[in-house]
Amino acid sequence: MNLRRVLFLLALLFTPAIASAQVGIYGQFNAVHASTSGTNLYESTGWFVGPTAGVYYDFLHLGPVGIGADLRGSYLFQSPQKYRSILFGLRLAVKPPVLPLRPYIQGSVGVGGSTRSGLGGNGVLYNNKFQYQVVGGIDYTLVPHLDWRVAELGYGRSAGISSGGPTPGVNLFTISTGVVFRF
Repeated sequence: MNLRRVLFLLALLFTPAIASAQVGIYGQFNAVHASTSGTNLYESTGWFVGPTAGVYYDFLHLGPVGIGADLRGSYLFQSPQKYRSILFGLRLAVKPPVLPLRPYIQGSVGVGGSTRSGLGGNGVLYNNKFQYQVVGGIDYTLVPHLDWRVAELGYGRSAGISSGGPTPGVNLFTISTGVVFRF
């Protein structure tokens, strides 16, 4: 085989990967259950609900597999508390031929914490703790460049979300749905 044929075959092989959408912007509605085994008054336990927004960039395509980075932020509510986080991680997504599905999994690290007001005249308490999270989900293509994030499930852990003294870690179970715009 001459060099032109090899280059032509390589170009044909990698053209679909280059032409596929690489950037996605998404918005989700989350429900996060935070639970601890401790009894500290300031611990944030129960269900938090609210929006998450994020962006991902798949920088490497190997056939139907895309590998990339994801940045997301959440701002969730549970009266009288608020929970927020910002996480960055690596993502692996698969686009099976013919099917309009995009399953993915990702691992992220970052900062998460809660606020709480009205604790015996102490005002608002702010907490920012190290957090990690593993999530997986399925995106369903509705029309070109628009996906419905059918479901995303995740498990994470944060250092104790409380103020003052050592606290137990907080387990975070996440379930969400939303939309993804791909470019």
